[in-house]
Amino acid sequence: MAKKDISVYQKIGQVLREGPRVPKIKNWSRLVDELKKLEVSPGEAYRIVADKKDTQTNIRFEWKMMRFTFFVWERVKEDENGYLKPKIDTCRAIVRQPRFRAFFEGYFPDLELNEEKEIKLLNKLIAEKPQRGLFTEGFYIYEGSRSKRLIPQKHLDYILWGNK
Repeated sequence: MAKKDISVYQKIGQVLREGPRVPKIKNWSRLVDELKKLEVSPGEAYRIVADKKDTQTNIRFEWKMMRFTFFVWERVKEDENGYLKPKIDTCRAIVRQPRFRAFFEGYFPDLELNEEKEIKLLNKLIAEKPQRGLFTEGFYIYEGSRSKRLIPQKHLDYILWGNK
């Protein structure tokens, strides 16, 4: 038996003898003190609770769809200019826009934007096969279109996958 295994067993035994070490929090000041001990920012605490308690909105899904919308709009602009750049270049252009930063700070006020990480994540997310179902007609409108003109599936297929 490895030394690591013994310490795990000892820890389990300690928890069984002493019970859980979860503090009993009965007022707001105690909650704030415990969150400070854990080095949890107010924004992070709110986001964690909202993810667990709020059943009306799904922040992760909304943020993903916003990034997809920015990507589609950028590809439409590239298509109008007559040249579709490599997808990684499109991702770079999107993440470096002030609009992207503003939305990132709106969804994640407690996190610092790491552009390189976001570029890689967006590029990886767009390439995933399970996400293809989200690139369908009806989810996207042309940017600035007052009449809410939908982007047809044929145009989406061309700008996203190169299918004519």
